[in-house]
Amino acid sequence: MRFSNGRAVVFFYPSFVYDLAQFAMFPVNAAIGGMCRLQPSGSVWNAPDFRSRPLEGTGTPVSELRRTVLDGHDVAFDEADLVRLYDSLPTVSAADDVVGHTYRGRILRTNRSVLDLAEWALVRPLTRLGFGWGKRYRTADKGDPLLVDWQRRIFAPIPAWGNVGLTDIRWRGEPTATMNYDHQPWKDYFRRLSDDGDPAVVLLGVWTHKHIAGGWFTLTLDPETPADPRARGGDRA
Repeated sequence: MRFSNGRAVVFFYPSFVYDLAQFAMFPVNAAIGGMCRLQPSGSVWNAPDFRSRPLEGTGTPVSELRRTVLDGHDVAFDEADLVRLYDSLPTVSAADDVVGHTYRGRILRTNRSVLDLAEWALVRPLTRLGFGWGKRYRTADKGDPLLVDWQRRIFAPIPAWGNVGLTDIRWRGEPTATMNYDHQPWKDYFRRLSDDGDPAVVLLGVWTHKHIAGGWFTLTLDPETPADPRARGGDRA
């Protein structure tokens, strides 16, 4: 644990904790993956003909969609709109733009995804109690897919889904920073939502199970919460 900027930050647990936790959570994690297959049909994220398939959604211009997401409006989005927005955004580099940073998270509702269930059943009730969530990437092969905080004062990783790493993976035509779970058939793909010159870096993300889109979210850079207690690399402590 490290105290920084009035915050108590729990850093990475020993590697075996991440491995044991995801094995213990295997039935739950398998059920989460199964739920992705039970989502309402019609997802356009993994359409094999995406290059030639027109995406309309609500017809809202992507510039307006982008502003609505950045402004944090609590609305339900059409998935096709989010895919259109994703495709319009610049890619990011895992090594240059994402690794070494901590982010605050926010789920984007579509009313058709597994993350919507998490939003209503967990995130919103816990928010009322002062809890928030995010992600943290210490190195290219060490990261936390879920970092929980209370009152922005106490931060602790939840190792239920094991460790994650970051690489650039090509999907929907462009290589971009992608979070890979060590033990789950899941990936999170990221594009940059905020302007290049905007100090408040915001990423648009989509969580997938075997390329089925399980939900959408944003990550906002949290520069005040360090991703690593040490300036240089090394193994987990």
